[in-house]
Amino acid sequence: MNQPAPLPFALPDRLILSVAGPDARDLLQRVITADVVSLEDKHCRPGALLTPQGKILVDFLIFADGETLWLDVPASAAEGLLKRLTLFKLRARAEILLNTDMRALWSTTPFPGSAEDPRLAGRVHRGIGEQGSEERTLDALEIQAGVPAFGRDYGEADVFPTDVNLDAFGGVGWKKGCFIGQEVVSRMKRRGTIRKRSLPAVFAAAAPAPGTAVMAGTSTVGAITSALDHHAVILARLDRLVAAERYCEADGQEANIVVPDEFWADLEAAPKV
Repeated sequence: MNQPAPLPFALPDRLILSVAGPDARDLLQRVITADVVSLEDKHCRPGALLTPQGKILVDFLIFADGETLWLDVPASAAEGLLKRLTLFKLRARAEILLNTDMRALWSTTPFPGSAEDPRLAGRVHRGIGEQGSEERTLDALEIQAGVPAFGRDYGEADVFPTDVNLDAFGGVGWKKGCFIGQEVVSRMKRRGTIRKRSLPAVFAAAAPAPGTAVMAGTSTVGAITSALDHHAVILARLDRLVAAERYCEADGQEANIVVPDEFWADLEAAPKV
């Protein structure tokens, strides 16, 4: 006898907004970082609403379903995002709603209506539905992979999108045209001044607490933003990692820091001073 597939987990502290109507994609396209016009149905992509100075007000995961876009948003920022998007709506033919009957869902295997999480490619599938099983966070998987999260690693207007790798996860549409804060963020890329990145680190013992400085000798390379067991997420200066003449450590422990190849490319593009 075939057993029914297990229900995906429900993410705590997340709420679901919908932007629906013939102008829904165009509305978000001119406001948020992500390219939603190119987002295919049944897929998802991260995105963010920025301050005019280019820092993240709130980020989210976007799911496309025809004329409806679903936003999986941190609960603490959902009401604020709803109000801001409503202000930007103007005459756009789009309805923006907070859907309290819907849940943010995830599983390590595909489930009906799910899409692969681009931040944890091949490891996590995300979706939106009315029912999940038990509540379970993604903290362990995210911290192990070096994926920072709003509310855990950073807050409102704390960081630029590139600081938390939003562009590397496909959440910044560099070629799509204007969005709020676009001038600042695009200038950083164009001038090669992207130096801060969030990176995974592994320690031999329990990772030091968030806020602990990461040092290379007497030079401060960065700081831990979240930690769990032996793993941590570090917001680091790539140029200082390159210049380091010895291994990095935090609270007396050696930090094994992983830097993806594409981040080195950002640093190599920086003007030499």
